[in-house]
Amino acid sequence: MKVSVLQQFLRNLIAPLEAGAAPAPTIAALQRACQGLDPFQDKEVADFAEFLTRAAAYERDGKWPSLNPSISGRIVDEPNAAEYAQRLRTFLEREVPAGNPISEDVRLELKRLTKRLKTSQVREIARELQIEDSFRGKKQGIEKIVLRLTGQRLSARKPRAPRRTAVELDAATLQQYAAELRNLAEGEARTQRVKELVKQLKGPDIRALAEFLGAQGTARTTKDGWGEKILTALAAPPMGDKIGRWMEILAALKAKAEGPDAPTDEIESELRSLEEQMGRDEAIAVAKRFGSARSLDSREEAIEEIRRKVFETKRARESVTY
Repeated sequence: MKVSVLQQFLRNLIAPLEAGAAPAPTIAALQRACQGLDPFQDKEVADFAEFLTRAAAYERDGKWPSLNPSISGRIVDEPNAAEYAQRLRTFLEREVPAGNPISEDVRLELKRLTKRLKTSQVREIARELQIEDSFRGKKQGIEKIVLRLTGQRLSARKPRAPRRTAVELDAATLQQYAAELRNLAEGEARTQRVKELVKQLKGPDIRALAEFLGAQGTARTTKDGWGEKILTALAAPPMGDKIGRWMEILAALKAKAEGPDAPTDEIESELRSLEEQMGRDEAIAVAKRFGSARSLDSREEAIEEIRRKVFETKRARESVTY
């Protein structure tokens, strides 16, 4: 007996139920059941019963098909390689139009398909699509198929995190850390806090903090060496308030200048303002404190050295770029 006969039997029940004033939801449910049998009209009732058994297993496993069935095939059939190839092509053309990225929903659907198939099946599908089947496993095979059909890679590559630079530790944060360390008495507490910052911050930020505190020269290592220089700078006798304030401003300008989009005009304006406030001895003292190893005899030489130190990282980066 065909399913169409069962369908007609159910339809014949609708008129008597309507005449008997059956509830509207009951009539609607029966009509929906009849419509649901439309795709199976030509199947034998015994085959349909087997389908219902398989459907129950799919529902139990959480794989009941949605309104738009997956490319894995409706649960009423077992697609062959040619059918899978066509479904893949149709699915990707519909879900990944030209110029659009592969969505997470598509990735999830293809992941389910990969788990369902065997490597041998994926090789057959690849051959149907005229794709060289020289791949190690089914995951790589599906990726090759998707690349051929969409021009995009299925495995989304995470973008590399941009390299941190000292500019990420802005002037306000530099001042906060510097004030915190200066307020700690020399001893174990200060040493421990410096070690924590060395572990917490990136190398360029540690160096920026060290220079902000007045550390001079270079360090043996990116982080630990600058940590030692921070402790040395904290232990040094304090400078006059005016020179100390200038050093903090210059350290902040140097950090700002190291950014990829550094506001050069703004930095230049602030530098000129500082230069106008410095006499010869003050400029030489600031340059020395800023890490200059040159023998400086004039205000002009000291100012030139200060500018070089502020922009040294920026110029080094530009020389590599160009």
